Amino acid sequence: MIETAPWGDDPETIEKQIMSHNKHHSSIQRSSEVDRARDELVRHFLLLKALSFFRVSQLRDLQNIIEEISRAIMWVNEKEEEELVFDWGDKNIDHYIPKKQEAYSRLMRDLEEKEKELSKLKVKADSLLSNNHPAKDKIMAYTETLQTQWSWLLQITKCIHVHLKENCAYSQFFKDAHETYAKLQKEHETIQSKFKCDKNTSLENLLELLQNLEKEKSRIMENKRNVQSLVNKSKSVVRLKPRNPEEKSSSPVIVEALCDFKQDQKGILKGDDGILKDNSQRSKWLVTGPGGLDMSIPSVCLLIPPPNPLSIGLANKNEQYYEAIMGIWNQLFINIKSLISWQYCVKDINYINTLTMSMLSKMRPDEYRSILKRLETHYQEFLRHSQGSEMFGDEEKKVIQGHIDQAQTHYDTLIVQLPTYGNKTSKVTKTTVTKVSSAQPPTSTLSLTLLTSLQELRRRLELAESGLTNHLHIRLGDNSVHECSVHIQKLQVSSVLCSGKLERKVQELAALKSLLQSLNQAEDIIKVHEARLTEKETSSVDLREVENYRTILKQMKGEMDQKRDLLTNMESELAKAVHWNGQISDPFHKCDVDLSKYSELVGQLSDRWRRIQTQIDSRVWDLEKQEKQLQHYQKSSTSLNEWIDNARKRQDSLQTAKLCDIQTLMDHLNQQKALHLEIKGKKEKVEDVQKNADTCAGSIKDYELQLASYSSGLETLLNIPIKRTMLQSPASAVRREAVDMQTHYIELLTRSSDYYKFLGELLKNMEELKMRNTKIELLEEELRRLKEELRDNGLKNKSLEDEMARYRLELSHSKDQLITVEEVKRTTAMQANAAKENLESKQSQLQDLTDQLTRVKYQLEEEKRKRRLAEERYTSQQEEYEATVRRRQKELEELNWGKMDLENSVKDKEREIERLKMQLNEEEARRRTAESDISKTSMMVHESQSQYNEVRMERDSLLNKLKLMEQEKSNYQRLQEELNRIKLSLDNELRNKQRLLDENNSFSKELTLMKSQFDMKEVNLRQCESDRDRIDRERLSLKTEIERLMRELKIVDERYKNRLVMSEKEVTNLTQLRDSLQQEIERLRQKPSSFTRQTQTDGKVPTIDPSKLLFDGVRHKVTAHQLCDCGIISKVTLEELLKGKKTVDEIAKDIQRHLKGSGVIAGMTTGSHGKMPFTEAKNRNFLSPECALLLLEAQAATGHIVDPAFNEKMPVDSACSRGIVETEDRDVLVTAEAASVGFKDPHSGKVLSVGQACSHGYIDRDTAIRLLQAQEAVGGILDPALSVFLPKDQALDRKIINEDLYRALNKKPACFLDPITGEKIAYNDLKKKCRVEPVSGLLLISGPEKALTVKGLRGEVSVTDLINSELLDETDLQKLNEGKLTSKDIEDKLKSYLYGSTCIAGIFDEANDRIMPFYQAMKEGLMMRGTTLELLEAQAASGFIVDPVNNIFLTVEESVKRGLVGKEFKSKLLSAEKAVTGYTDPSTGKTISLFQAIENDLIEKGHGIRLLEAQIASGGIIDPKESHRIDVDVAYKRGYFDEEMNEILTYEGDDTKGFFDPNTKENLTYIQLKERCITDSKTGLVLLPLRDKKKAQKLEESRTNVLRKRRVVIVDPDTGLEMSVREAYHKELIDYDTFLDLSEQECEWEEITIKGADGSSHLVIVDRKTGTQYDIQDCLDRGIVDKKFYDQYRDGTLTLTQFADQITSKSSSGEI
Repeated sequence: MIETAPWGDDPETIEKQIMSHNKHHSSIQRSSEVDRARDELVRHFLLLKALSFFRVSQLRDLQNIIEEISRAIMWVNEKEEEELVFDWGDKNIDHYIPKKQEAYSRLMRDLEEKEKELSKLKVKADSLLSNNHPAKDKIMAYTETLQTQWSWLLQITKCIHVHLKENCAYSQFFKDAHETYAKLQKEHETIQSKFKCDKNTSLENLLELLQNLEKEKSRIMENKRNVQSLVNKSKSVVRLKPRNPEEKSSSPVIVEALCDFKQDQKGILKGDDGILKDNSQRSKWLVTGPGGLDMSIPSVCLLIPPPNPLSIGLANKNEQYYEAIMGIWNQLFINIKSLISWQYCVKDINYINTLTMSMLSKMRPDEYRSILKRLETHYQEFLRHSQGSEMFGDEEKKVIQGHIDQAQTHYDTLIVQLPTYGNKTSKVTKTTVTKVSSAQPPTSTLSLTLLTSLQELRRRLELAESGLTNHLHIRLGDNSVHECSVHIQKLQVSSVLCSGKLERKVQELAALKSLLQSLNQAEDIIKVHEARLTEKETSSVDLREVENYRTILKQMKGEMDQKRDLLTNMESELAKAVHWNGQISDPFHKCDVDLSKYSELVGQLSDRWRRIQTQIDSRVWDLEKQEKQLQHYQKSSTSLNEWIDNARKRQDSLQTAKLCDIQTLMDHLNQQKALHLEIKGKKEKVEDVQKNADTCAGSIKDYELQLASYSSGLETLLNIPIKRTMLQSPASAVRREAVDMQTHYIELLTRSSDYYKFLGELLKNMEELKMRNTKIELLEEELRRLKEELRDNGLKNKSLEDEMARYRLELSHSKDQLITVEEVKRTTAMQANAAKENLESKQSQLQDLTDQLTRVKYQLEEEKRKRRLAEERYTSQQEEYEATVRRRQKELEELNWGKMDLENSVKDKEREIERLKMQLNEEEARRRTAESDISKTSMMVHESQSQYNEVRMERDSLLNKLKLMEQEKSNYQRLQEELNRIKLSLDNELRNKQRLLDENNSFSKELTLMKSQFDMKEVNLRQCESDRDRIDRERLSLKTEIERLMRELKIVDERYKNRLVMSEKEVTNLTQLRDSLQQEIERLRQKPSSFTRQTQTDGKVPTIDPSKLLFDGVRHKVTAHQLCDCGIISKVTLEELLKGKKTVDEIAKDIQRHLKGSGVIAGMTTGSHGKMPFTEAKNRNFLSPECALLLLEAQAATGHIVDPAFNEKMPVDSACSRGIVETEDRDVLVTAEAASVGFKDPHSGKVLSVGQACSHGYIDRDTAIRLLQAQEAVGGILDPALSVFLPKDQALDRKIINEDLYRALNKKPACFLDPITGEKIAYNDLKKKCRVEPVSGLLLISGPEKALTVKGLRGEVSVTDLINSELLDETDLQKLNEGKLTSKDIEDKLKSYLYGSTCIAGIFDEANDRIMPFYQAMKEGLMMRGTTLELLEAQAASGFIVDPVNNIFLTVEESVKRGLVGKEFKSKLLSAEKAVTGYTDPSTGKTISLFQAIENDLIEKGHGIRLLEAQIASGGIIDPKESHRIDVDVAYKRGYFDEEMNEILTYEGDDTKGFFDPNTKENLTYIQLKERCITDSKTGLVLLPLRDKKKAQKLEESRTNVLRKRRVVIVDPDTGLEMSVREAYHKELIDYDTFLDLSEQECEWEEITIKGADGSSHLVIVDRKTGTQYDIQDCLDRGIVDKKFYDQYRDGTLTLTQFADQITSKSSSGEI
């Protein structure tokens, strides 16, 4: 047995084997057979014993090695899990990269240390393997597992290294890109602001601007290298955006493997590429590998490689921005140059205009010719520089040309008059001056005049030639056809003069005109068809719409084919124009027309024509393919949905069936098995439908991509933005529908599988229970028989003892007669011997009976053990079931994550997840409530078995157990009969067990109470466990405190011992000194003369090593020199320490406040819960989250987080790992902890104090003051470098704090919150309110004690508030305190005020005799949407949404998750639910009631009146602050109601009739509608009956004076307030057109009957708001509505509003 015994696979199994073998080993040691065995048996026994000892040793070795390897594997798995769940996306990348780098360095250090430990562990494992340990296969398996996990972790570290490198490059690139963009923006702003100029700018300033502009170009060029570098780097930046599951990509995302990874038979190698299919899970992604196989790969092993469109786009953006800036520079350069040329021209023009004859006559000919030449030169420069200039348009250029012409005219006039002016001058000279010489010959003057005339003619000839040339060169503008016609007319006029030369030009322009007309016609047609093609942005899932659009496309194609001749005509006209343009001869080259752009335009239009035709053909083909795919998908999905609904109904019927006995259970199990197999068989069909949906969705996406590509290409080609509308893609709807269907199928499969397993386990348990009961009966019968035998043997023993006493008496008499009667002596001796032998035989019999009784006891113990094993097996089965449920829950959660990918918004995803999670919880709740019949038998059997097990396990205390069951029976009166039956059955030794099984149906009625009893027991057990844990913690705390006191006592003892030793040494030294002095005195007395010659030598005083003088600071050691430097100890004290006169402990005691502080507030204490950390107090609602966080910050800032339960101090990370603080508070507390350990300066690496960190801007001023105030209250300002508390003045001198913080601390600001009052308070004042725990010395703040509460509408309601609300009186409170009343009694008494609602709960369908919720009735077409919403809002405003079928009251969130109402109503119902939970006043932040919200305009008045009326009609006005209903008079006192509102509600006018009767089509108040309802006899709920329309009579008079309203409500997006359309318009939330449109939509339709004078009557519908009316018969005659539509209205299928909307819409379209 020992050699063949198995070896465990885990530490727990091995521990069980050790315990089992110890029992076996003990039985071997106690074996009585060994004592009676022979020598050979003894030898084997000793061998067996040695073998047993050896196995124990081997088991211990195996346990130790397995535990060590398991711990190592767990450590590796923890590290692996930490890295696998890390998000390497782009969110907070600048924040997490430095932390991750530090964590990676720390991880590598830990791996190095762990590798050393693993090496030692491997040596130990190899030693066991080399010694051939019997369980070496287990050891090898564990070792290989550890090696595999270790190798995998090393691969992950390599991946982390790559991610860090790539993400750092990613972060740095975007930082550089944004910095470069900022620089370019700065350059742009500089250019625009600095280089402004216009025509008023002086020439000197223009020249200076030109010079500065050239310098600015060099600075701009410096950015070129950065821009080009970013462009190059952008191509190697990885993609991080697609790592976010919310980021959707239209194209497949390629991923690259960073390491080798294998999964089952599939794998991917390092460097291989794959396609990302699903990344909804952060840790693992679904990837299609190189072989096309899908596998789940850890995301840390995958990298999304370049190119990154974001980085490339940003780099290109910078490059384009740089080019744009250079373009701006070029434009400015052109502008300045043109202004400079213009200034020169103006200067020359002004100079020429100022010339006079006298000035010109004084110049030489070359001088005044150079003036005109300079003007012409400057003008040519101006013409050249003004090309592209923004300063000069065509008109301005013409003005300048005119000024120059005027200057030239002036100049020509002067030149012509110059000779005459010279002759006149010479004549005057001749007459006034005396003749000196003879007159000049006339030849010289005539030559000058001719020369001047010749120059003037030449100049005019050149100007005429230039004008003619300019006139002949035709520049065509936008209106080309008109301009050609004008030129043709001009040429025809002038053709009389030059008909021969200009005939070809006329032909050329005519051809050009025809070409342009043809181009315009073709472009119009193309634009029309392009616009029609860009109208559609997506496809549709409606087959009729697809077919209609395909027909439209075919019509468009036919129209294009009919107008194909336009292209041919356009090309022929282009050929003609080219022909006539070529006929222009070379001498007239300036008369030709540039036809290249028209050739390009013709080619472009032809290409656009072909693209339209190609696009139409492609779309027609895609739509045909989509139509086939949609038909196939819709057909398969419809059939599958019908099957799922049918299967769900069958599953529901199976789960609601009652199980009475085993045979019924077996039949039920077979039916469930058949259904489960059928459901599993549909898996392939579900997958096929999913694939069809994916195919349809992919086809639609490709079609949308094609449409978007065509629109984008057209937008790029024409450079015209095309307006696009944001439409939801039908592909999302198809995928969503497929996912919903798959979700329903998986839900059905999960339910079927779980229920099938549940039935199997139930059948197995019932059979085992039956067998166990039979065996128990046999054993108990045998026990009773043994008891009787034992009792008989006792009687026999008693008789034997009596006989032995009698024989002893006779023996004594015989001894007296022995001397005289020898014969009597012998006879008596024989009788005595016989009696003795008889007694020995009886004793042996008694011993045998005792042994037999021992065996019976052993059998009973063995039976107990078997029962315990059975209980453990049952417990394990239950745990396996719970694990299965959790696994199913996890699968559903994974399914939910998969479904999230197809949702369009984050909010819908979260709602869907919550709904699916609630479905799982509801499944469990449904087993406990709605489907209680299914679990009746199992729970009854479990309860009975637990009771029987208790009886068997407590055999000797059976009566006590029965008393306990009687006590439980008194608490649960409804179980009295059954418990009595159990008691009787136990008294009769459990012989009526079968009868209990037959009475399972009666047990089912008591199941709910039994489960509640079980829950209460579990609550009590958990309470006991929590009390035990608390007691253990207190015991441990006391133990720790005792140990601390013992240590202190030991330290004090050692200190006194040291002092005693030192005192003894001092006494000895003094004695020696006294003796030496006496000897010296004697010696001096003997030799007085030698006194003056003696010298004394100073001895060296021994000193202590200063490095050993260390004191314990707050977080680390501090030396004595450092304490002296900061002024905590004096130099004298330091000298005493160095010389050994004082010890470190002595000094530390004196400066304890500076070293450790005076104590921080450690936690909270309450009378009922004891002491607890602040986080636990927050979770128990003793502290507000803000107050708890502030107190924890104070602890962290003063050195440590304190656990008051165990009196331990620890860093923040340790406290977080132990649960003392919550994870979400860690970052805040780490920052506060830096106040004690120092802030690290990222630039210099120095450690900064709180004040220094505040000065550098690392923390804000308020936080710094709060942390410093806590430090000051504890002991002083904490110096993180020394780790000691310093006085505030000394901290200021050492620059730990600055003057500002010093003054702020002196003001003692209130930085913390009082936990009791909630008011702000200083930390020192808060410490004064604390009390000191006597054992640990900790400072604890007293917490509030909870008041007596009962359950209310939304939360707990205090009894005090019920008294204030006049629902209870003081006598009730006194009875409650005395125990005469319980909370349950109060809840039952005030049930109508505290719970439930008497609102209209649902619909009673008379036609089908069923009860149904409002939303289901709307879905089945029994109710209108508006009526449904009104009644649901009334339910929400009165407390709960009611499930009338199951008689359950739910909140809005719960009802949405259970599918009781739809998501489309959720926001409206949540708004209505605020009537219960309260509205928030935006001005004060306080919670106000519904009436107060109406008064403050937080809700539209009409809507609020309807909700308030529903509250009053369903039980009373709800106090949102206290979560219960109150009477009207109490509401008056509290301001929740007033007389005016009461008058409005009691007035039964049209304004207060806000609810609609679906039977009579009338507007009613809620009370009136409630009066027409019925009450369900089973549940007591109020139900609105829906009449059977087939039985109802169609009475015309019932249709008279029917009124229906439509109200439009606007919600303010900032405040959430409801308002009317007019109020929204006055607040400028909508424009005037929207106001008119919405005002027209508001209406109050009424149907009236008008009778004429002749007695005829006809129906008219009238809008009472606008006065618009329609005669129904006239509308029928005019065809506005048809007879079928009118019959639907008369039958009640359509409402009056729907009927009126149809008439108004068709009437409006007819008028249009």
